[in-house]
Amino acid sequence: MPVAEAKLCQKRSKTWTGPCIKTKNCDHQCRKWEKAQHGACHWQWPGFACLCYVNC
Repeated sequence: MPVAEAKLCQKRSKTWTGPCIKTKNCDHQCRKWEKAQHGACHWQWPGFACLCYVNC
């Protein structure tokens, strides 16, 4: 029987400050501080932001 994967929704990190340069750091902070599945740096006006991916 196939296992349904949870859909992920992106949200801007509430704990990140400043521009997001290293996705590895963003991912670590999203997982540890915000209990997200993962995180990544993405362009979001006016610069790169840390976005966390959480179960919808």
